[in-house]
Amino acid sequence: MTLEELRKLVNDGKFPVDKSINNITSGQIHSLDGEEKTYIISHGWDIITANEIDVLWGAYNLELLEAIEQMQVDDEERYTIITNLHKQDSHWDWFAKSCRYSTDEYNWFFLIIDDKPQAACLTYHPKDSALSPNDIFYIEYLAVAPWNRNTGIKDRIFKGLGSILLSSVCDFACEKLNLTRRFSLHSLPQATTYYENIGMINVPDRDKDLLKYYEMPPSKQDRLEESI
Repeated sequence: MTLEELRKLVNDGKFPVDKSINNITSGQIHSLDGEEKTYIISHGWDIITANEIDVLWGAYNLELLEAIEQMQVDDEERYTIITNLHKQDSHWDWFAKSCRYSTDEYNWFFLIIDDKPQAACLTYHPKDSALSPNDIFYIEYLAVAPWNRNTGIKDRIFKGLGSILLSSVCDFACEKLNLTRRFSLHSLPQATTYYENIGMINVPDRDKDLLKYYEMPPSKQDRLEESI
């Protein structure tokens, strides 16, 4: 079966729900307009939610581009506005990734509010550390929904979901994988400031193309909590 044939099964509601998906935590969060909401973080390979991300996030990104096209600005300013959207992950195909990364060393996490995927994370373990002899885990992909980002075009809905999800992922690594809260990743340019602010260190020897390698040192492994 091809990827597109499988995608059609999911879109048509003919793909069976995986009952191994578990809700690992939940909590309360306020939207930026003051409304209190309940979030749920699920763990497990979930091709249906991955496909929903592509559909919903992709549609919202198109709405942003259409709104920019309607602006009374010249081409140079329009290009600047689009560049500042921080859409460096907009080409990620979460459905294809879920098909590619489904073995035991990969762990999938989704943050859900109002039955919609608001953030997603894929991790790999174990990963060798550049800063210590102990194994850590690696963030393959981490992103929040485009409506939860500052765009300057539409109002942001939620703030801090990436940190909430990442903290839960760290808890899972401690409780289920016998690891610590330490992790590494290759950061998109748009996210380097965030990772530096939570205490991660760039290790240039492990940089990949234009992506800087960051690792959480032992002395900073609990600093993530401060950003929530």
